[in-house]
Amino acid sequence: MEINFKFKEAAKVDPVRIEQVIAEKPGGGLVANPSFEVAPTTAVAEQDGKFVPIKDYRLAAAVVAADTTIKIEKGSGVAVGDIIGHGKLGVKCTKVDNSNADYDVVTVTLGKEIAADTVLYQAKEASADAAEPIHTPAYVVGNRVPANEGDFPVRLINGANLRKETACIAPEVAALLPLITLV
Repeated sequence: MEINFKFKEAAKVDPVRIEQVIAEKPGGGLVANPSFEVAPTTAVAEQDGKFVPIKDYRLAAAVVAADTTIKIEKGSGVAVGDIIGHGKLGVKCTKVDNSNADYDVVTVTLGKEIAADTVLYQAKEASADAAEPIHTPAYVVGNRVPANEGDFPVRLINGANLRKETACIAPEVAALLPLITLV
């Protein structure tokens, strides 16, 4: 019998991002009201007693040197004006097309080949050879942070083994966290 039965799709399963936690901040902290959903393993930096995320941009498709647009997986929070970094290269985003359901098309010219699934980072300023993350990371978040719901309490991890295939952190940012290892 199906009285008052309503079909509901199963929730999307989050991939495993954290292999092993070694150290974390007792009591966690507050992430300042983000404008985009922050996934676990996203790096955060401390500002005025709260934490702000360092955006990560996972490539949905490979990039070749001549490309003037790149495809970034949904959920990164990419916005016009963001500086997208890879290695020491930082390039300003001039347009974002989010009409595709699977990825955002971002107008930038990186000028080099980059493999699909590579994680890029939010850089401080545009540069051909001296880009660095927008903030100095202090921790990675251990739980999901919803968008536009005010300051949100999080688990703050400063020592862990993270899965490089699914972690929301660029290798350049992870390198600034001495106890974070991408495995």
